[in-house]
Amino acid sequence: MTVPPEVREHGEQARTSARTDGLVPALTLLVRALSPKVPPRGPRGHAVLPKELLEEFAAEEAATREGARPEAPSSAGATGVDDSGPLPGLAVLRPVPGRTAEAAPPAWGWALAWLRLGMSERLRDACLAHLAARQSEGTSLLMQQMVKGTLADVLLEHLEIEGVLDDLATGRTGPLGPLRPADDDRHLAGLQEQITRVDRALLRLLGAHGFTAEGPGAAAHASELLADAYGVAGPGTAREGA
Repeated sequence: MTVPPEVREHGEQARTSARTDGLVPALTLLVRALSPKVPPRGPRGHAVLPKELLEEFAAEEAATREGARPEAPSSAGATGVDDSGPLPGLAVLRPVPGRTAEAAPPAWGWALAWLRLGMSERLRDACLAHLAARQSEGTSLLMQQMVKGTLADVLLEHLEIEGVLDDLATGRTGPLGPLRPADDDRHLAGLQEQITRVDRALLRLLGAHGFTAEGPGAAAHASELLADAYGVAGPGTAREGA
């Protein structure tokens, strides 16, 4: 599979936005670029969306539904909206009983991988800043051998993920050869799991701070939820050894 140039462009923009501004602004950018008229739904019918887009989707549906009144129920409302989390500014749409979910746009999962890479890089930045400000026996925690080793591994993982996404976008052949269409879902699932593992390694370095109200743990959890909501339905997609 070769990711279309416009999807790569929007994915890279979402990556930059995620690293500098956070998940909600980056996801808003990506949804408006790739799925501006309908909520992008995963294979099980769920969608994870910025709350500010719910009214936009409802208005779009009302405008296109023949004879609908402005106050007619929207597709967002029909699914049931869980706006209690996983992150302030995000809402989860549940499937509509008896309705086939509209699939996310082509290559949505790959663009989402770019966004999640940016979120993981944002978490790495937060980890570096937090550890640099803390000391143990008069020495910055960043100087501890275990910490340095973990951060070096994380950087290598980020570079590997970026390289795979670049290869897909440009059509270059990677070290394992070109991807076959039947392998796309499996390779994407592997990339998403790799990002998740890296995030969890960084959160372990942060200790309790990563899971406090002001810590980055909530955003990392929301990023992982995105991968789950839009991942391949059914067993057999996880990479062995993950």
